[in-house]
Amino acid sequence: MSGRYTKEQVIQLCRNLLSASDEYQSKVDQFGSVKAGVLPWIEQVGSWGWLYNKPANQLLSEMVALSGKQLDSLLPSPEVMSQEPLHDQTLASMYEGVEVAEDNEALFMLMIIAWQGHSRAMDMFNQSMDELLSQAAAGSDEALFKAVLVDPAVMASPVVQGRIATGALMDDKGFFLALSKALTKAKPRRPAEKYDPIRYLVGVLDETGVLDNFAWDDICEIFVEHLGLYSHDSEDPYSGLKKLIKSIRAQSGK
Repeated sequence: MSGRYTKEQVIQLCRNLLSASDEYQSKVDQFGSVKAGVLPWIEQVGSWGWLYNKPANQLLSEMVALSGKQLDSLLPSPEVMSQEPLHDQTLASMYEGVEVAEDNEALFMLMIIAWQGHSRAMDMFNQSMDELLSQAAAGSDEALFKAVLVDPAVMASPVVQGRIATGALMDDKGFFLALSKALTKAKPRRPAEKYDPIRYLVGVLDETGVLDNFAWDDICEIFVEHLGLYSHDSEDPYSGLKKLIKSIRAQSGK
């Protein structure tokens, strides 16, 4: 896919992605900022933990559908977003007219909470919750404990429930000791917040293959020189950025 993009188009795509992300996050924060207001919905439909089994992109698509929008209207294709800047008016119009039917309000709120969990998982481990659960289903208790550390509500997930049932059946005291630590330990220090835009863009661009045919020097030029997302202060910023991107990809299994 990246063969269809010039360097200038990738730069514009990145700028538009960051602008759209900021606008979308502000809307999510508005919906999910008052925890007390969520309690009636929790009492009505239960935990959001089972939603973590859905891939993050699928969850987003379903949230958008419930809001009466089309995903393409909120997040145009990379081809569209690489052509010209998204102006403030355009960004605002993307989120106008969001209405959720009363019957779906509770589910929609749970989806927002689950989406925030995916975001925390990306902040902490550069993996979404469904990616951690996929590894847990393949036998990785470490991934399971990471998911629990991000959000204990994930214990409502069938994957976690199945592992707990297995542990109970086998009287696996070591597993339950580790699980209790995951429930009570302090969350690890999140990666440097200043690199959040880089983590976000690398995830999106890798997912769509936009960077596949670009050399490291071109990628570094985009992030350092044009987007200003990585400081020139170090002696060799390109080397530092390359190391950062490799660590992001390694933590997300790419």
